[in-house]
Amino acid sequence: MTRYFTSRQGAIKRLMDLKRQIARTGYSFATIAACRTDGIEVNGIDDVLLDVRAGRISWFRHEDAHENQLVYIS
Repeated sequence: MTRYFTSRQGAIKRLMDLKRQIARTGYSFATIAACRTDGIEVNGIDDVLLDVRAGRISWFRHEDAHENQLVYIS
């Protein structure tokens, strides 16, 4: 598993790239899950992206057949 540390803007950019990749291929085998700062788990790219933009996410996990990433947001 690869671990990254990024800013909120960097996390938004990474999630938007993933969303474009999913739209381009038409399907996704990727799993996007996140943990909010209050401890609640959030699933799905749209929900995670919404909470990242609002500043409520402390980290998110992206898993697919090719890579596993854990992204910490500062």
